[in-house]
Amino acid sequence: MPDTANLDSLLELMRRQRAVREFTADPVDDALIEKILEAATRAPSAKNEQVLRFVVVKDAAVKAKIAELVGETAAPGRTPWDQVPVLIFVVAANPFGQTVTGGAAQAGSVYPGIQNLLLAAHAAGLGAVLTTSRAKLKEGELRALLNLPDDHAIDAVIPMGWPAVKFGKNKRRPVAEIAYRDRFGTAW
Repeated sequence: MPDTANLDSLLELMRRQRAVREFTADPVDDALIEKILEAATRAPSAKNEQVLRFVVVKDAAVKAKIAELVGETAAPGRTPWDQVPVLIFVVAANPFGQTVTGGAAQAGSVYPGIQNLLLAAHAAGLGAVLTTSRAKLKEGELRALLNLPDDHAIDAVIPMGWPAVKFGKNKRRPVAEIAYRDRFGTAW
C-alpha cells in the first residue's frame, strides 16, 4: 500500500493556493525569499539547462519606477506595485532556439520553476500572483532598469508579500470533468 500522506499534504496546499493581489506593508525576510527561490530551482528543466534567473526587487524607488512603467498603480483589489513588499522578476535566456520545439522546451524550463516558487510562497504563508503581460508591455525599459543581459527575457513578474486577505480554497473543475480514459471523450 502506498503512503499517501505527503501527497495528501501537497494536494491540500494546492487546494488553498490562490492568486493574491492584496498585501500588507510588512517586509519579507531575505532568508525566506532565498528558501522560496531555492524551491523554484528544484523544478525540472529541458536538458537540465537550469535557465531560470531571478531579480528580487525590494527597493522602494525601483518599485515606484516599475509601477509607473507598467501602470500597476492603485486599482480595486490590488496593492500597487510600488507598495508590494517584493517583486520577483523571473528571467531566462533561451538556449533552445526559436523553433516550436525550442519554444516548448523554454516554456517547460520556466513555468515549472514558477509553480514551485508560488507553492513555496504559499507554504510559507505568503501571498503571490503570477503576472506575465504587464512586463511585456514595457520590457525594453524594464530590461534597462534591471540591467538584464541582452539574451535574457522577462518571463513573469511575481508580486509577493504577506496577504491582506484570507486564503480560501480555489475553485477547480473535478477530475471527472477534465480527464478521460484511453481516448479523449471517454469518461474517467
